[in-house]
Amino acid sequence: MADTPPFGVRFTHRRSDDELPVSEPGPRPDERAAQRHDRAAVYQEALDFAARVFVVLERAEAERYYLRDQLDRKSAVIPQLVAQGLATANMTLRRALYLRAREALTDCAAILDILTERRIVPPGILEPARALALALLDKLLALTAPPPRVW
Repeated sequence: MADTPPFGVRFTHRRSDDELPVSEPGPRPDERAAQRHDRAAVYQEALDFAARVFVVLERAEAERYYLRDQLDRKSAVIPQLVAQGLATANMTLRRALYLRAREALTDCAAILDILTERRIVPPGILEPARALALALLDKLLALTAPPPRVW
């Protein structure tokens, strides 16, 4: 056969651009449009968590400085990472930002558990922050799940 190239590869006829159906260009299915961070519920919960942690920090004066400083820094970075994730249209980068926020939130929850065991902060002040941390962890866990593989 004269039209068969070497190695048994055959080329098929490609329709011309005039024959192809016209579709409206739009965003790729794997990317959602970025949105304003102040409108998202997960961002508002992250801000609420940071505010509750601040109340806990004010009552934890007897605790060692490095634990309070670590809790303060990590609780403040969570809303920042969530806002950056909401402003990013690239889903891979968005998931990475949410993952970093989830890691910082896990550290905060562990520090709150340490404060609970040391009984430095009254449970009435500590428990709302801890409950909000666990609820926010569940939301961020859903946001960091990898997409299903399609074969």
